[in-house]
Order: sequence, then structure tokens, then C-alpha cells
Amino acid sequence: MEERSSLSLAAGLAGQMPVEQASADAIVDTTDDFMTLFPWAEKNQDMREKAFDDILTNKAPELLKDSDTFLGDKKWLVGNSATWADFYWDVCSMTLLSCKPDLADKYLRLLALKEREQALPAIAACIHKRPKSVM
Repeated sequence: MEERSSLSLAAGLAGQMPVEQASADAIVDTTDDFMTLFPWAEKNQDMREKAFDDILTNKAPELLKDSDTFLGDKKWLVGNSATWADFYWDVCSMTLLSCKPDLADKYLRLLALKEREQALPAIAACIHKRPKSVM
């Protein structure tokens, strides 16, 4: 955690004040805890599919609801500018939506956050250049 915070702080993405930095770290850790529930390395395809379906059906809506409520009417998850929490949400949501495309349909504020983040000039340029991949 200390190393991640230092990197995001150096890049100007940690948040402007210590409380923002702590909030960004907490959001990333909460999202990361959720993402580690998935059995990414499971070799038994049936077990993997059942676990993914269970997590996406029963656990993901709670994370999305809580994240959407936390975001509220703010433009960014923390503070007045994008932080690494916004970028981490975008990366994780890409993975989640590749597994279940309609997963976030009820959470329009989170989808709008994703669009804002991807519209930032440097991010948009990277997205445009990167190769298409399938999970």
C-alpha cells in the first residue's frame, strides 16, 4: 500500500490533501478486495463459471451500489480532479463489464465517471493507440 500511495502521490494522482489521499487508497483497496474474490487461476471451467456468475450476480451489485452512492453527484470519486481511484475503477470496470456487459446499467453515475476518465486527453490517446484485446 505504501508503495502504491507513493507512486500515485508522485504522479499527482493521490489526491490534494491527506484525507483525499486516504480516501483514494480506501476506494482502491475496497475495489481490489472485491476483484480478488474472482478465481482467476481456476482451471476447472465449470467451477470458474459458477464462481464468476455468483460473484457478478450476488456480490457485484452491492459494490456498484455503494460506489455509486459514494460518488453521488461529484465529478470524481475523490476531490476535484481525477485520482488513481478513478483510474483503478475504470480498469476494474472494464474487466467486470467484459464478463457481464449489463452489470453497471443501473449505475449511470459510475458509467458517466468512466466516460469522463476515458475522455481525458492522455487517457483517450492511450485508448486509441492500444490494441484491442479480449478477456
